Amino acid sequence: MSQSNFLSFKERNSTLNGTYPFIKLIWVFLVAIGLFIFQTPISGGIMFLLVLTLALGAGKISPVEVFRSGIIVFGLGFLLMLFHFFINPGEVVWSLGFLTITDYGLVIGPVFFFRLSTIVLSSFVLIWTTDTRDLMTSMVKAGMPYRYAYTIFLALRFLPLIQKEVEAVQSAHSIRGRAAGSSFAHRFKLWQRYVFTILINGLRKAEVTADALECRGFGYSEKRTYVKDVHFKTADLILPVITVLILAGLIYMEQTSWKALLGL
Repeated sequence: MSQSNFLSFKERNSTLNGTYPFIKLIWVFLVAIGLFIFQTPISGGIMFLLVLTLALGAGKISPVEVFRSGIIVFGLGFLLMLFHFFINPGEVVWSLGFLTITDYGLVIGPVFFFRLSTIVLSSFVLIWTTDTRDLMTSMVKAGMPYRYAYTIFLALRFLPLIQKEVEAVQSAHSIRGRAAGSSFAHRFKLWQRYVFTILINGLRKAEVTADALECRGFGYSEKRTYVKDVHFKTADLILPVITVLILAGLIYMEQTSWKALLGL
């Protein structure tokens, strides 16, 4: 499996791949809502493990794919956790000059870590197990105008394309000069070139896409037909229903036990 494919859909014989795409989108929103309600790291940690288990089990996503996305999943959450270590009030646990870590920060920091990491991981699960065309079709069937659904489809479709652009630019710069042992100033200049090149290529792709849509008369008809259809099954509701029950149970545990255990 190449590095360029870790943010793209792959056809698998898994339960999540066969789940109705719009239902999986609702599931991601349910997870996000639950994580924003949670006030203790215990609930967030349990939810993260459940999403990870769902990805590996029901989604048949390989640990390698999860590991490759770890920098994004854990990196952003870790930075947010460190930020809350230092800004939240409470009794000082550790200090170095003007930097102080409080007892409340040590509790609330992991809350934000699991909040962001779990939401990002669940979004990746949606991308890994859902064909963007099927997602667009399911959203149109749910009542969304196909013009807006196609906009979401393009946004998701461009994610792996942008990733390939980044790798192509990095390979081109590696051929022209070794950056591994260069200074920070030189690396910063390379980063500027990456951003500029990717931005220009992205604008060019957007312009070509707009011309293609105009040539094909996109938006002319009120309704649109699809070569590949998707079908809703009643069993697909199991995923959001179980998620709601788990979230309700965790929220109840927070109110009755875990807040008292953590001294909140």
